[in-house]
Amino acid sequence: MTAETRPLALIVEDDAVLALMVEDLLTAEGFDTLMAVNAADTVSKTAKAGALAVAVINLQLFGVLAGQSIIAELRRHTPHLPVVVITGFSKGSPQADLRGLGWPTIRLAKPEGYYELAAAVWNVIDQARTDARPVAMRRRADCA
Repeated sequence: MTAETRPLALIVEDDAVLALMVEDLLTAEGFDTLMAVNAADTVSKTAKAGALAVAVINLQLFGVLAGQSIIAELRRHTPHLPVVVITGFSKGSPQADLRGLGWPTIRLAKPEGYYELAAAVWNVIDQARTDARPVAMRRRADCA
């Protein structure tokens, strides 16, 4: 695989160690990576980048709940951008609510979710490519 054909992954993470860990994992999976630490950095860097294949986003950056607005902004430009969210918030907490932010999205919990990251990235990319929404994960109201 040449550098020209490697898909581009955006990593939005404020913890440098975790960001480098995600970068190493995605590089090993065949991605080029673009790193950002906040919303402004994300907008600036993605404006200059090529098309993103996937974004890996932490919901809380430097103590500010910014992940949802970053996802919304990215999806204004690429409506079905595959997104993997990594968060320390529990699934039921209001801070981790991802409804209304589009699809495809997979949520992973910190820190154990990092072990599932590679599979989640490929899963969310495959969902976008095939338009195969995970029925088991939909709310009953969304299936009607």
